[in-house]
Amino acid sequence: MLELTVSNIGGIERETLTLDPGVTLVTGPNASNKTSLLKAFAFALGAESAPLRSGATEGWVDLSNERIDVHRQISHNHGGTKVDGKPLLENRGELSGDPAALATFVNLLEFNPFRSAIRRGDSIESLLMAPLEVEDLEAKRAELIETKQELDDEIDNLDGSETELERVQKKHSSVKKELDELNKRLSDLRNRRTPTEGQDALAKHHQEQADLNADRQRLSSEIQDIVESIERLEDRRTAALETASEARQEAESYDPEEIRTNRRELRERLDIADERIETLQTAVTANREMLDLDIDWADSHEHNLSADRTRCWACGTMADTDSFETTIEEILGTISDERDKRSEIQPRLDELDADLESYNDAQSRAADSEDRARELEATIEQRRDSVRTKRELLADINNELSEVQEEIDSLRETHDERTDDLDDEIERTQKEVLSKQSELTRLDSVLSDVRADTERRKELIQKREEIRERIQTLTDQIEQAERQLRESFNTTVADLIEKLEFDSFERIWLDGSFEIVVAREIDGTVRRSPVAHLSEGEREMVGLVCGLAGYLTYDLDESVPVLLLDSLGAFDIGRLEPLISYFSDRTDYLVVAVYPEIADQMSFVTQKLGASPSVS
Repeated sequence: MLELTVSNIGGIERETLTLDPGVTLVTGPNASNKTSLLKAFAFALGAESAPLRSGATEGWVDLSNERIDVHRQISHNHGGTKVDGKPLLENRGELSGDPAALATFVNLLEFNPFRSAIRRGDSIESLLMAPLEVEDLEAKRAELIETKQELDDEIDNLDGSETELERVQKKHSSVKKELDELNKRLSDLRNRRTPTEGQDALAKHHQEQADLNADRQRLSSEIQDIVESIERLEDRRTAALETASEARQEAESYDPEEIRTNRRELRERLDIADERIETLQTAVTANREMLDLDIDWADSHEHNLSADRTRCWACGTMADTDSFETTIEEILGTISDERDKRSEIQPRLDELDADLESYNDAQSRAADSEDRARELEATIEQRRDSVRTKRELLADINNELSEVQEEIDSLRETHDERTDDLDDEIERTQKEVLSKQSELTRLDSVLSDVRADTERRKELIQKREEIRERIQTLTDQIEQAERQLRESFNTTVADLIEKLEFDSFERIWLDGSFEIVVAREIDGTVRRSPVAHLSEGEREMVGLVCGLAGYLTYDLDESVPVLLLDSLGAFDIGRLEPLISYFSDRTDYLVVAVYPEIADQMSFVTQKLGASPSVS
């Protein structure tokens, strides 16, 4: 036995419902809070919120038996609501009883989002797919696709590195060969010269001069490289500042406060429209249920009525059937007007959302670009300091070279003229050797960088291939999940139609675009039709059948102990009783809200609000 106690939820001040396993029909006349009771039950199961009773500051529900003890509370909190207490599903630790599945396929009340979407002819794909958590897979895939694009760009930037590596390697080999030949020639020239004291001193100065020239050439090359890198960094800094300026200008073209204010106003208008549509739709459904009741009121000692008069669902007074029809048509017209208003508001709301997103994106791009510009400026200043330091060292080397050259010139004045030509040739060769050594050093650095670029490109290509495989795996997982869900859902719907003998429908199924399609026989021909082309009553029936199919497709009968149903006016007694019996074997507790006149015609346990249970 399961006991539910409700306080200040919906229209209920205080109510207790005691359920035995199986089917319980919750009955009562209009405005007896049957739906409020089911919403409280859903709140105890795990619904995210419940409607507070008008004038109440807090409400709560208790759900308990020998194994279950749930207490949840909802209260006003700074203009919003606050929920306390763990629901039944969280207490049991059921992973499959997530809020999306619960709200969509367990709480199958009149304005259940799945039933409402089919009633309006809207897409059900997101609602049907939500419990699969495909959005997480799609988000991961989108993130991988973005990463792959970044890799593509980096690989494109390194394109040609292998060709450049081959060119630099050839150049390096050629320079090394030339250097070896020059060193051999220099060795031969030195062997041909007869050493003298003057020649030894001259050779020493030449070596010193050669070392200084090598340092000068190295410093000059380093300075040139740094200057060129500064120019590139300045170009990047300028580009970053331009991007930041453009983004700031773009952000200034929006008024975020005005956008947020307009969004709030439109959201409030949208909520008001939804509430009015829900209220008016309830009135239409209730009035039609009153008109459809096949009850002999004339035999009642309390109602002596003719067939053309019906009791008002709201106030209980009698009125002409034609007046009911006129009222229903007027309400339907008002519902249509409200839906038109809603259709006008939603695109404007979407446009404001897009504007706010563009504003935030522009602000983010501006901040990122300004940060990059500051980082580049700091790097530029560091490299300028390095250039200044190296230029000072270069000036010192030039001064030393001048002094060494003076010493060489002085020694040459006293040098044996017979060795002048040989010494000149040795000096020229030494300069050539130094030049080649400097070039070879530079090529070593370039070769190292190009090799690193080549290896980096290979690594990026390998990483891109791995990401491409992961993207394909996620795509396959998403497609497989969608395909399996569609196949299981269609099989379940077909089984329901067959078991419940829905003669008006030959078949109901999900097509490849996750649109509900109905096939029925018209003039001896089976024709397919989208849900939007069905009558209102047929859409109600399709919505409930598909919602129940989702309950079975996701195996919620194995994790959620309760199934809640109301607003079953689209079903006659002949189909309603088999439907309830069918699902009574697939859930521990099946709670159905119906009018007393309907309950009296079925043989299930009946719980009248404010009374003890009975068996009809």
